[in-house]
Amino acid sequence: MKVIFWAYRQWGIDVYTTVERHPKIEECICCKTRGEVQGLPLEEYDLLLTCGLSEELGEEITSRIKAIGVHCAELDRYSYGTPIQLQIIDGIRYSKHRIFSFTYDKNSNRAHTHNRKYANEVALDLTGNMSDILEQLTATSKILFNQFLDEYPNNKWRTWPEENIVRQKRTPKDSILTKNDLLKMDTEQMYNFFRCLEDPYPNGGIEDEKGCLYVERVRFKKK
Repeated sequence: MKVIFWAYRQWGIDVYTTVERHPKIEECICCKTRGEVQGLPLEEYDLLLTCGLSEELGEEITSRIKAIGVHCAELDRYSYGTPIQLQIIDGIRYSKHRIFSFTYDKNSNRAHTHNRKYANEVALDLTGNMSDILEQLTATSKILFNQFLDEYPNNKWRTWPEENIVRQKRTPKDSILTKNDLLKMDTEQMYNFFRCLEDPYPNGGIEDEKGCLYVERVRFKKK
């Protein structure tokens, strides 16, 4: 098989070697940008594997090659961007990491508009600092891609149950709190808010008339 692997964050790039070494892979090329992918003769490759991508692929790519990604959420309400941050803020501890299939829906402007079909999945624990979670995403992505390629093209696809709830993708302004915001939160909620915005993501902050205090890393202990 000839495969394109697309990742831009380091935790995703670290998965590339595992994919490249899979016994079914004859040729594997790693891309970090959309321009690199679009510059390839996509029709000459069997699969496009994305890892940690936070943007819609678009019909110009998915019409030319079968595209597969990994998504770190069990519920469909987190399918539209920033799933790690939204789940942590919502107090979710245990989730899923899944292989899913991209399609292009020209009637939707939501990120990661896919056909809600997923195949292989593993458990995902969202506790700890962001560095702990990203290490886990690297490890589980390696497992998922190995399992997927082992079974390909006979993977068993399942459908996400439809929900009425949609959690909209977070924006940079959502990461800045006021003193009044803090007064409405308990210490565990503060911990969840700031830990999900640790590096490499734009850090959360507390803003007042003097300026903005950014929180790079947090620690919490329950009573």
